[in-house]
Amino acid sequence: MQLIKYNPFREVQKIQRDLNKLWDQDMDFFPLQQDWSTMDMYEENGNVVAEFTMPNFTKKEISVTTENDMLEITAEHEEKDEEKKNRRYYRRESSNRFWRRVALPEGVKNDKIEANYSDGVLTVKMPIDKKAIAAKKRSVPIN
Repeated sequence: MQLIKYNPFREVQKIQRDLNKLWDQDMDFFPLQQDWSTMDMYEENGNVVAEFTMPNFTKKEISVTTENDMLEITAEHEEKDEEKKNRRYYRRESSNRFWRRVALPEGVKNDKIEANYSDGVLTVKMPIDKKAIAAKKRSVPIN
């Protein structure tokens, strides 16, 4: 019987080899939901502005809601199968669903939020109450 020197990383190396084999294969069989959208959130002119890139959606397919200081954006559309029957795809990457849930900054006035969708970009403007933020801020004495 041959002795093998103990290597504590042998199992990790085996897992790495197996993962490398998996990633080298054609990945089209994975049912991954790819999301090509981006989000920016910034403050401008007394508003918190959130911009979401959402190509291929219409205004009717998008829903904007707020609850418990969270902003939730959802969108979904169905694809038309009739148009694609005569096509032979080599590769197809599309997303027919969108979902984001973002914590709102302190002081946002939920009742005055406005949303606009144009050219594939959803812009949500949220007025912020600086006085409410300042009223909640206080110094804590150190004993």
